[in-house]
Amino acid sequence: MTGDDRPVTEDNPQLRIAVAAFASRPRVLVAVDFDGTLAPFVIDPLQARAVPGALEVLRAAAALSGVTVAVVSGRDLATLEMLTGIGVQDGITLVGSHGAQTNLGDQGDQGQEGDRGGRGSLTRGASLLDAEATASLSVVRGELDAIRTRYPAARLEQKPAAVALHTRGLDPSVAAAATAAALEVGQRYPHVHVMPGKDVVELTVLEPDKGRVVRALARAAGSDATLYLGDDVTDEKAFAALDPASGDLTVKVGDGETLAAQRVPDQISVVHLLNLFVAHRQNPDNSQT
Repeated sequence: MTGDDRPVTEDNPQLRIAVAAFASRPRVLVAVDFDGTLAPFVIDPLQARAVPGALEVLRAAAALSGVTVAVVSGRDLATLEMLTGIGVQDGITLVGSHGAQTNLGDQGDQGQEGDRGGRGSLTRGASLLDAEATASLSVVRGELDAIRTRYPAARLEQKPAAVALHTRGLDPSVAAAATAAALEVGQRYPHVHVMPGKDVVELTVLEPDKGRVVRALARAAGSDATLYLGDDVTDEKAFAALDPASGDLTVKVGDGETLAAQRVPDQISVVHLLNLFVAHRQNPDNSQT
């Protein structure tokens, strides 16, 4: 199924109604991806920044009664903290490395009563890797480093349980060759999970599942419904794990086939949607876009 192609404006009443209905739930989880959802893609991944208003509206949502907010990303936790500037004072959960890391341990009892308890299944820092996983990670890092030597314009991103080869901005033929080489590495190691994305191939020794992460966050928050916004292949597991018929709201950002029930075109529209949610939550009878 594909989502609705229209942005959050007066000509998209279906999405506006869905946002209003979601905002009316007593306790909700608002979870968003970072790259491609809050921040546009850039050639150097470390230069990515959220569009104006994105982090501000997340903080505004997190300050509302009954609302839990999370950023769920493939970035490692330290990089995600650096790129967003989100700290313990913001009351926003950061989940890095597709669920391997979280800042929950830093938040203690901050935030609204009951919002932080019961999340012991997610711990700060890297998930502990056993000897086999550690050895596999070392091998694939070495192989991708060799690929980068052959294609020096490609970039490597090291993560606690993964390594990613970025090809954004490369000549298309060079990008295709580097991508094919990285995919071939993943195919040779049965315990390595391959995650192709937009101009990136990530090889991880932990099975990534944003759906599992989002469900765990929702259970821990005691939420009645979840809003999840994402743009890439890894976000589809979160879309699949949620149930619009039960009040969840799933939103794909950008083009492409998706399991999400709704769609917005870009990151600015994500900010508009989140502002609409905050407005409905603050004043259900008189909210504005």
